Amino acid sequence: MLPLDLPLELVGDLISDEDYWKRRCNARWKNLEVSAHGMAFKQLYFERNLQDSIELYDPTLSAESDLRRLMTYSRRFVQTLILNQLPSHMDLSIIFECMVNSPSSLTVHYNLHNVGMEYDRSLFGMKLADCRNLAKVLETNETLTYLDLSNNMLDDDKVRMLASGLVENLSITHLNLAHNKVADRGVRALAKLLDTRSVIAILELQDNLIHTEGARSLARVLKTNQALISLNIRLNRLGDDGCKSICEALRTNTSLEKLSLAANSAGKAAATALGGLVRLNNTITELDVSCNPGFGSDSCEQLRRAVEQNASLVHADIRQCGAELDDEFAVAEAIRQRLEKRVREGR
Repeated sequence: MLPLDLPLELVGDLISDEDYWKRRCNARWKNLEVSAHGMAFKQLYFERNLQDSIELYDPTLSAESDLRRLMTYSRRFVQTLILNQLPSHMDLSIIFECMVNSPSSLTVHYNLHNVGMEYDRSLFGMKLADCRNLAKVLETNETLTYLDLSNNMLDDDKVRMLASGLVENLSITHLNLAHNKVADRGVRALAKLLDTRSVIAILELQDNLIHTEGARSLARVLKTNQALISLNIRLNRLGDDGCKSICEALRTNTSLEKLSLAANSAGKAAATALGGLVRLNNTITELDVSCNPGFGSDSCEQLRRAVEQNASLVHADIRQCGAELDDEFAVAEAIRQRLEKRVREGR
């Protein structure tokens, strides 16, 4: 049986046996999810090994040349790179310089683990310089399709800096900026990315600081955007007018399939616009408007009738919107019957 401490640059080229890589993975880490790594233990090992090396990199203790060498060698085996902490705030352009055509998926959280009670708050969150460096890379990158920058304390100025690079990018199809501090100015910059050239299919902006003006900026581009299929803006502050603007803009949209407006302080005007959207739009299949108590029982009754008339919805959540129990049950029953019909028809 081959030993597990053979040099990585030797076994990477010579050994493809998954049993060997499974043993090597289990010797280093617990609770492995090979499904998140292309169902291959070899890919898992290289991705986790590179993740650990970057997360623990300290420029005062380690040579950058050693990290660059590891990146260069690992590029053939790495598709997904997840960084759960980055205390060094290293320039991310190094990754793309060394790895050329990989990774295709990048997740970066500027956190710091195991810090105890004595820590430097300045080490947390993405800095403007970090955003500037990444924006330069995004301008020319053609391989990255998924970018997750959630939980990074991004504000409007930082998002606008990122958007300056994203506006030239035609490869990223899934952009996650959830759980940040993005407000109306930041959303206005993001809205410019959703023009007719846009390839962004999934946009996650949940749990930010978006208000009515930000919602209106999104609404204007949603009228003509044909790339976006999923938009999540729950847990913001769109208000009644903001949610109304989004719903009215989507009436003629023919690409969006999933929409979440949950917990946005929507009221009766938004509920009326939502009812019109559900009746007129046959593209949206999943809709979440839960936790908007301002709808009230009368508006929820109208929404129930719209759901019953709609032919495309397979998921609709109106919980905690002030609906009567009968209306909640009727919506759930209409969805259940629609799903059963699709199963019978083999769709």
